[in-house]
Amino acid sequence: MNDDQARILLVDDSDINRDMLARRLEMVGHRVIEAENGRVALEKLTHHSVDIILLDIMMPVLSGFELLPILKEMPDLQNIPIIILSAADDIESIVRGIELGAEDYLPKPYSMPLLKARINASLGRKRLYDQEQRRLKEMATLQRIDAELNATLEMRRVMEITLDWALRQVGGEAGAMGTLQEDRLHILASHGYTYEIYEDSPFVLLDQLPATQQALQDGRLAYVPDTAGGGLLARTQSQIVLPLYRETAVIALLMLESTQAHQWQPEQLDFLQRLGNHAAIAVANAQLVEAMKVANQAKSEFVSFVSHELKIPMTSIKGYADLLLSGNFGPINEAQTTFLDTIRSNVNRMNRLVTDLTDVSRLESGQLHLETQPIQLAEVVTEVMSATRAQIEAKRQTLALMLPDSLPDVWADRNRLEQILTNLVSNAYKYTPENGRITICAEEMNSVNEEAEVQPMIHVSVADTGLGIKEEEQKAIFNKFYRGSDDEALQSPGTGLGLNITKNLVELHDGRIWFESKYREGTTFHFIIPVANGHHP
Repeated sequence: MNDDQARILLVDDSDINRDMLARRLEMVGHRVIEAENGRVALEKLTHHSVDIILLDIMMPVLSGFELLPILKEMPDLQNIPIIILSAADDIESIVRGIELGAEDYLPKPYSMPLLKARINASLGRKRLYDQEQRRLKEMATLQRIDAELNATLEMRRVMEITLDWALRQVGGEAGAMGTLQEDRLHILASHGYTYEIYEDSPFVLLDQLPATQQALQDGRLAYVPDTAGGGLLARTQSQIVLPLYRETAVIALLMLESTQAHQWQPEQLDFLQRLGNHAAIAVANAQLVEAMKVANQAKSEFVSFVSHELKIPMTSIKGYADLLLSGNFGPINEAQTTFLDTIRSNVNRMNRLVTDLTDVSRLESGQLHLETQPIQLAEVVTEVMSATRAQIEAKRQTLALMLPDSLPDVWADRNRLEQILTNLVSNAYKYTPENGRITICAEEMNSVNEEAEVQPMIHVSVADTGLGIKEEEQKAIFNKFYRGSDDEALQSPGTGLGLNITKNLVELHDGRIWFESKYREGTTFHFIIPVANGHHP
């Protein structure tokens, strides 16, 4: 049926009028369904879809005026144009018909050329409206598809979503989607196949896909309406292959197959092309994520290898420096002692840098695992104070401790908890001038987790009266390698990794870290970690 032809419901109680008009309409290519009154018209509409209704007013059983409001309340018929053909040509009847929902009103006897013109005009408006509705529906569908695609960055899931929507919207018995590998398709998502695809070797030769060569040559969707049995699915008769591009490179292929020849219409092919444009972005993003994972893995392996190789000579250098400083191999003068102390100090600094880089690499790759158990916080704090006491005393700083005796155990990895506190205390004395004050506090508190459950936590704070952090730099303080722009703070050696590692370690403990700071007045870092008897591993 072309654009000049339509399915017309003719409702008139006169057999002669119906027969005469139906013959004339059918002569110009329209298909006519006849009904002698409103009630029969409603029955016909339950079995037939129509494009336009020609309606008489004066009818028994159910008149045209009674039928009009019923039609306009039926969702599937609200937008069907209705032209009234009636012998009642008074203004009151015309106005009433238009008010009840008729699009046009022609009094009998009418001119056939005029009726044809009115029918064509109404059909033209309906087709424009239907096109607009299809576009709006397609836009809504593509928005839903985008939402699903944007919710994942996993390649296989992206292809499953795309294939599912393709089959759902345009039909077909089977379909597959995957990436090109030389002369074959590596299938990552499929539907409707049984023995045609092997799970342990999900590859299909492109020779089995008749539409592939045309699709790759033209750079767009290719449709073979009659494959004469060629295809992946048994008894394939029609096939679609859609290449997905990132710039000029094919990043994926989408294939649909049907056992029916000429399965798909042009509007369905157009939708698939638009779907492919949307899916290509998600596939490209998923590929970038996979490439990033591979790169991160390679970087982690490299850092791990280099760290191991560096620690061997560093251990040797430090060992020999300690032996010389012991005096067991002959006396050393004051200058030599200074040089050896410098060597040992720099080896220790280098060792901390290597350790930090190793921790960052393991955190990023998810290879750093905690060995958690109930830990007494006071014991860990004592060890940290002992390890940092010399540096604190060297700057004549005061270290205050405020830990309640009744503090419950925390659920933590002892070594990593010690690392967290050491990093925070080291930052405190490093960026606090001489005669400053450092305060370590702890208390029990309740926190609400993501499931809205109350969880007992230990709140620890490390406060100093040091340099503080500029307000405009506070958002970046936990970033890797970030050290700010304060000239006085930059005089102290550091890598900018400590706080990033500390934040990640706290979060690995199911905790949270934050801080408050005033420039040139001091900084307080806070973190919370779970209480041992309130933790649910």
